[in-house]
Amino acid sequence: MSSKIIALCAMVLVFAGCAEKNDDKVKTVDQNGSVEMKVDVSHLSDSLDVMKTENIFWIKGKAVKKVIRLDTIPALGSTKEVAENTKGEDTTVTIKKNYQIFITVK
Repeated sequence: MSSKIIALCAMVLVFAGCAEKNDDKVKTVDQNGSVEMKVDVSHLSDSLDVMKTENIFWIKGKAVKKVIRLDTIPALGSTKEVAENTKGEDTTVTIKKNYQIFITVK
């Protein structure tokens, strides 16, 4: 039970550290003629991750087509991180590594 709490605390710390400001983040999509793309990678098992790519095609304010693709990709493994438990003590926890996502637009 305590290992689950430590793992949860570690995940909270990792996600809190990822909260960096992004000035290029789009708040609304131009729906008059555009392709909206969403990418997400989730952990399936110790050896596999799943990358979900979703494309929404917008024409004249309507979503005319949605394409969702799921790809199984190798997991990056685990790493050890120092995290603070509920008592405020530092402890070492094992967390799964996450892919960095880079998108090139032509």
